[in-house]
Order: sequence, then C-alpha cells, then structure tokens
Amino acid sequence: MIRAVIFDLDNTIYDYDVCNERAMNVLEEYCIQKFSMTRIRFRQNFEFAKKVVKKRIEDTGASHNRMLYMQNFLEKSGKKPALYSLELYNVYWDAMLADMRPFPYVRPLFNYLSEKQIKTGVLTDLTAHIQHRKLQALGIAEYADVIVTSEEAGKEKPDRCMFDLIIEKSGFEPEELLMIGDSYEKDILGAYAAGMHAILFRKEMKESVLEQCLEMITRGEDEKQDS
Repeated sequence: MIRAVIFDLDNTIYDYDVCNERAMNVLEEYCIQKFSMTRIRFRQNFEFAKKVVKKRIEDTGASHNRMLYMQNFLEKSGKKPALYSLELYNVYWDAMLADMRPFPYVRPLFNYLSEKQIKTGVLTDLTAHIQHRKLQALGIAEYADVIVTSEEAGKEKPDRCMFDLIIEKSGFEPEELLMIGDSYEKDILGAYAAGMHAILFRKEMKESVLEQCLEMITRGEDEKQDS
C-alpha cells in the first residue's frame, strides 16, 4: 500500500528548462548592459564559470549554486565579485521564480494525497535554500511533509543515501513509498535500488501522471483489502 508519494522538483513539478532559459536571457541582457560586454563574451565566461564550479565540487548540491556561478563569472570577466555576485544572483532567481508555474496535474494530485492522508515528499538535487523558495513560489509549500535536498544528503541522486534519508523521514517502509521523477537514471533507478515504487514523468505525457499515481494507490488499497 502506498503511504507516501515522493516528487522530484525540477522538470517534474514545474518546467525548469523553460524557466531557466528565460531567466538566463534576463541575466544575459542585464550583464550586457551593466558591464558593456558582448553577448559572446557573456556566454563564454558564464559557461566557463559553471564548468569550474562543477569540476571543483561535483555530485553535491553546491555544484548548482548560482552564487558560485556568479562569483566565478565575475572573476573571469575581470569584475569585483564581492560587489556584484549577489546582485546577479538576485537578477537570475527573481526572473526564475516569477516565471514558475506548477504543471496542471500537481494541485489535483496534491489535494487528493492530502485528503487520503498520504504523505507528500520532495527529493531533489540542488541547495536547500533555493528549493524551499521554489516551493513557496509555486504555492505548494503547505503540501510538503518531508524534504531532502542533495545539499542536506551530501550526495546527488541516484546515490542511495538520498533515498534512504527520505525513507527515514517518511517513517514508512521503502515499499510503501512511490517516487515520481523525470530522470530514469536518477529518480527511477535510484528509487528501485532503494526498494521504492516509481513512475517516470515525461512533460509530453504530464496529463497521465495523475491517473498513473491514482491507479497505483488504488491498486495498493485493493491488495490490502484482499489480504
């Protein structure tokens, strides 16, 4: 029987790819104007900064930290990082958060889980601070009973420690948890390895997620009654 449903956040609850692209366009235009740099220079320096950060601290939540991206971007661009890093960080995240909307399936499913007293969890890579901000911006923070980020766990999905931690926080057995995520390697295989059930999310099939989840929950209830 399913007693908790665990969700990935980015590209599962909302469209990260679209929001990130728009936020990066806002940041790019801002830097071009503020620092009088070319579009090519912005993109080259920003990609360099991302690669530097990820190489130094790979497989942890900090490897996604935009503050570190901005700091290294400014250093590469010959600008003083302590003067502008926070400013650029806010330009990016203000644009990102303002554009975020949950997929249509999210609220109906979260409401259903709440009514059925099935716990809702979030298991996500990235830093805790910004993932909490996303949940607030999406208007779904009230539904999250438990949260695990890769920053808290010290490793990224599909590392077993992330799944073990969300299982521990849920208070249930692994087979009583259902994972929903968009990455087959990170979310689905990671969940299976931990003994959980899983549903692969695809943006082009987002309307069917609600039906798949309800079917799995109902199936579990029927099996319990039969036993």
